[in-house]
Amino acid sequence: MTKPLAGRGETSADYKRDLGLYVRDLRMRRGLTQAELAKAVGMTYYTSISAIEVGRNVVPSERYMAFAEALDVDPRIFGRRVLALTNPWMHAMLFAARPKEEIDRLNAVLGQRVSSQ
Repeated sequence: MTKPLAGRGETSADYKRDLGLYVRDLRMRRGLTQAELAKAVGMTYYTSISAIEVGRNVVPSERYMAFAEALDVDPRIFGRRVLALTNPWMHAMLFAARPKEEIDRLNAVLGQRVSSQ
């Protein structure tokens, strides 16, 4: 069971799904199969990538750099995007000049399911 986040009715499953869509979009733009991405990031099975892309799992933090390199994304951009998708409130606290206003903006934007970098 997943809990709603910040009283918005959104759950951790929603954010995991959005992260999965982001990873899938980047993978497809690079023309990689799930098996090729799995190998590039040091995962044994392509099903690990599948589980991330459908929102069952998240990108393991110890593999952020490997994913960024394999997906040809600046690691800082990839890391910030992963943080924004998995913990938008922490992202706002770290990167916004006015955290409260940024948190409110993120709550509104994430409700629209953004999928680009």
